[in-house]
Amino acid sequence: MTQTISRPPVYKIALVQFGLSLIIAALFLILNTEAALSSLAGGLICAVPNAYFMYKAFRYTGARHINLVLKSFYQGSMWKLLLTAIGFGLAFKYIEHINLFALFGTFIAVQCVHVFASKIANL
Repeated sequence: MTQTISRPPVYKIALVQFGLSLIIAALFLILNTEAALSSLAGGLICAVPNAYFMYKAFRYTGARHINLVLKSFYQGSMWKLLLTAIGFGLAFKYIEHINLFALFGTFIAVQCVHVFASKIANL
């Protein structure tokens, strides 16, 4: 008897994060373009590393691949942290008139998507 556990649809979480980043940036566009750019950067600084982590973490499944699963989770976590730090560094270096409220507000809002992750994955 073979029983398999299917991979969770985590790609839906990444899509929601990218979509939310675009929506919030569009709302900040009402204020000004600098705020919109800062907002988009904040959303992408959160969404891109999370998407990479989800790709790495859920690459392998099953008890036979437990070593690969653990290795992928550790590598994914490490790269997520590194990509987030690089993203903030690039934002502070290349966005001339950075709006800190828009940058960090959108980053936090997109990060909060994880609170609803189980609901989103089951859509």
